[in-house]
Amino acid sequence: MSVHDVIVIGGSLAGAACVRRLERMGIDAIALERDRFPRPKVCGGFLSPGAVDCLGRLGLVDEILDAGAVEVTSARVRAGSAEVEFPFKRRGLGISRTVLDEVVARHTRVKQGCGVQEVKRHGRMFHVNGMECSVVIDAAGKLSRFTKRRGAGDFGIQYVEPGTQGPVLKFSFFDHGYGGSVSVERGRSNSCFLVKKDALRQYVDREDCLVTGPLAYDRLPGDFIAVGDAAGMVDPFCGEGMRHALETGMLAAQIVAQGIRRGANYEEMKAEYEAEWRRRWAAKRVVGAMIRRLLAHRRTFAAGLRVTPVWLLNRMWD
Repeated sequence: MSVHDVIVIGGSLAGAACVRRLERMGIDAIALERDRFPRPKVCGGFLSPGAVDCLGRLGLVDEILDAGAVEVTSARVRAGSAEVEFPFKRRGLGISRTVLDEVVARHTRVKQGCGVQEVKRHGRMFHVNGMECSVVIDAAGKLSRFTKRRGAGDFGIQYVEPGTQGPVLKFSFFDHGYGGSVSVERGRSNSCFLVKKDALRQYVDREDCLVTGPLAYDRLPGDFIAVGDAAGMVDPFCGEGMRHALETGMLAAQIVAQGIRRGANYEEMKAEYEAEWRRRWAAKRVVGAMIRRLLAHRRTFAAGLRVTPVWLLNRMWD
């Protein structure tokens, strides 16, 4: 039986970022990824300025640009007859998850085509796929079987088509949900929308349409350190889903590495991580929950958008 310090379940953005950071800090870690990259994945395709900063800390921005990422310098938000456009203080990037996941997992210890069926614990050690470790991190995404979440009646829909949106992130609210479009590599646009289950059939008649769900925003108390969507989704309106994945993966790596070095037990590392996760992300999750409730009153929401200060909208994506 091979032994590692850390086993990460999932090698997409959160898992790959976590393993990269752990390796850099001298920790023996491996991520087990069910899929093989490149592969399509439902995602908005927008890297916020904060997400670009995370990739910078991983030393990957140049590789992402070389892979065809498109600079995004402003956003245009529409709700009914109300429309607001504002520049970003720092650049974002548009890139498909098909390309991004492959780049972030490249040249790191992500074992692809290796799904995890069961995790068993014996004392201080975990057993995963015939391997042993002292720390397990759940990065298996919004449909993870290892961390329970409170489901919502929302589904994600994505399609990619020829033609670009230029350097603008276009975001709109409509009768059954909301979503946006952004330019990605190879002169294309990535469009991704969140819709209610009862309206799903109206939006899936495109041949190239991908669907995922039901989504889950809130994580329930669980046994594992959870990162990315496994820890609970950040509302798509905040434009920070990929930043959340990258940042939580890196945060867990830092806390786990420090914990291993001082001999902390798993529960201590988990408690420290969750406290820091709440400190960094609680406010944006509250904003997302408020927006979901306001969407039931679209006229009020549109009126609110007209008077929302540009600096506040900019801060949401920063």
